[in-house]
Amino acid sequence: MRPSSVLAVTLAALAVACTDPASSASAEPPTDSTSASPAAPDTLDPATVSDGGGIPLPPAEVDRLVAVDPLWAEALRIHYDAVVLDGHVDTPTLMLDRGYQFGERHRSDHVDLPRMAEGGLDGAFFSIYVARSYGEGQAATDRALAMIEAVNRQVAGLDGATLVRTADGVLDARQRGETAVLLGLEGGHALQGSPEVLRLLAANGIRYVTLTHSNTNAWADASTDAPRWGGLNRLGRELVTEMNRLGVLVDLSHVSDDAFEDALAVTRAPVILSHSSCRALHRHARNVTDDMLRALADNGGVIMINYFAAYLGAGRIDLDDVLDHVQHAAEVAGVDHVGLGSDFDGVPRLPVGLGDATRLPYVTHGLLARGFSEADVRKILGGNVLRVLAEAERVAAEMRDENAAPPTSGG
Repeated sequence: MRPSSVLAVTLAALAVACTDPASSASAEPPTDSTSASPAAPDTLDPATVSDGGGIPLPPAEVDRLVAVDPLWAEALRIHYDAVVLDGHVDTPTLMLDRGYQFGERHRSDHVDLPRMAEGGLDGAFFSIYVARSYGEGQAATDRALAMIEAVNRQVAGLDGATLVRTADGVLDARQRGETAVLLGLEGGHALQGSPEVLRLLAANGIRYVTLTHSNTNAWADASTDAPRWGGLNRLGRELVTEMNRLGVLVDLSHVSDDAFEDALAVTRAPVILSHSSCRALHRHARNVTDDMLRALADNGGVIMINYFAAYLGAGRIDLDDVLDHVQHAAEVAGVDHVGLGSDFDGVPRLPVGLGDATRLPYVTHGLLARGFSEADVRKILGGNVLRVLAEAERVAAEMRDENAAPPTSGG
């Protein structure tokens, strides 16, 4: 569906209002103003990437942890030096709908800037979530743009946080001691089936698109809805190609198994699962099979393990259940293809022991206790996601060099 000329003008005006001052609402993917060129994947080592950060915890707390288990000394050193990235947090919905102040510390909910700093969470993809109730027209796109604007407005007024769009942007932010905020669209129905809307949202900072949410849409089948296309239809395949050209990551969380397979057959760039877990450990349609994990590895992509208790198992769910899913994914797909995608602020129940962003050092401690090496822990915490983001940028530059003509409308 092609947006009307009135809608296109409206969206273009909103794009200028929402875009960071150093960027413009062009149809091409913008780069961070601090980065001259995209990071090269072959020069970004996920096993050693560091932000040089110190441990922000009070010395008494450090001493207490080390007294409980000497392994904590190593865990804290690695955790606060590594670049820790989360693939999916839903805090923007709170920011738009409740006026939630990201820069202030809260007693409830899961993520804010002070708690990210305490937990060593150096950056996150903030989910621009559009519920299925908005449909597949102007209302859905307007909802996405309003949420982007809410995030832009708050982050622009904060010391210690910055919006970024590239792997280099994340690293540059960390060198300045700032938390990196990236944007991902959750709910492909907000694209209106239109490459033009995709380009508009990319110009406004969207760095991944979750092809569906819980609903099958006009071009892709969802994992928790009745199938309509047997995966992706022709328009879906065209949109995946356009995401590649824009450097927008293809996110296959929420899609059906057939749509997952179709997307991998089309994409030239690595894909992500921004917040999914392993079906072999808990049989849920939102989780991925071992065959899907192996296909993801062949693609070079990354699965970011979801913390939602309902996707991890039955009964009492705790940190060990999260670590079980991380370990299983690493054993099947390889440790180069695993990351963390909490779903913080988007789910009603988290594992015991992992109730908000301050608890992330316990993930690092748990991985080390299970025998993961320092290099592998650094990959899981964020290095793998940086590699995939940089590779998507490289593929986008390659496609633009080939002068591939972008599609002008949906079918």
